[in-house]
Amino acid sequence: MGDSIVDIDFADLPEYVTSDVGEQILGGKEEHGAFFYYARVGKIRKSGEGRRGTLYNVSDILQIKEKRDKRKKRDVTPVSLGETDWVQESDLPHLLVLDYEMYGLEGTVDISVTGLWWKKNPYMCRILFDEHDRSKIWGAITILPMEEATIHKILLDEIMEKDIKPEDILIYEKGKSYFGYIPSAMIRSEYRSSFRKLIRSVFDFWCEQYPDVQFKKLYAFAASDEGEMLMKHLFFSPRYDLGDKTFELDLYRPNPSKLIKDFQNCIQGKRAVA
Repeated sequence: MGDSIVDIDFADLPEYVTSDVGEQILGGKEEHGAFFYYARVGKIRKSGEGRRGTLYNVSDILQIKEKRDKRKKRDVTPVSLGETDWVQESDLPHLLVLDYEMYGLEGTVDISVTGLWWKKNPYMCRILFDEHDRSKIWGAITILPMEEATIHKILLDEIMEKDIKPEDILIYEKGKSYFGYIPSAMIRSEYRSSFRKLIRSVFDFWCEQYPDVQFKKLYAFAASDEGEMLMKHLFFSPRYDLGDKTFELDLYRPNPSKLIKDFQNCIQGKRAVA
């Protein structure tokens, strides 16, 4: 057998080969240094038998090649920056998994309830997901358009979230303005830096709909310290009359948050050309 393995199936190789053949298995002469490194540290077994001196174990070389090929494949796989979209029916099982992880069984509203919400108004739950695999949902934010009086009842615990009915949720109609209640805003910790992208995508949608559809205020209850920090980051104002951890955001009042300012500037731009 010659020193080249071009057009030769690996299954046809003997148990031990020369270093030249070993280098070819790994990828060619440019792998000379790598090949002898693996041999030196004992990753490739040696044999002193053979007309040409030291021979090297083919099985060991092939295992190294397989690991290196997998690593190279991972290195060239594009990193997902995340994509956003309104939740679809096929997303609900994957969204439910995220709900369970974030809120636990007791804190999760049953899918039989939320599914009816999305059917009533499909533009309420925005998800952030792996652009290469939509089933991998990283985060989600839900904003329910409702009558302000209904939202106040929820915040005062007169109505439980699980008792919100489809008829409590409004659909978007041209020429109307809305109040929004945020029952959920969640993000996996490893993708926290992408949460702004998720929120921005919601504001971008609302700006696109303006002036046909307008949001006046958002209301939220901070169930955790992290949630409260998010409210403060977006400069929500406390509503102590509705509860110690209840906040509201007037989308048209001056706000230091870049996200809110960008939304307001978008609205101003549309007003200017109207």
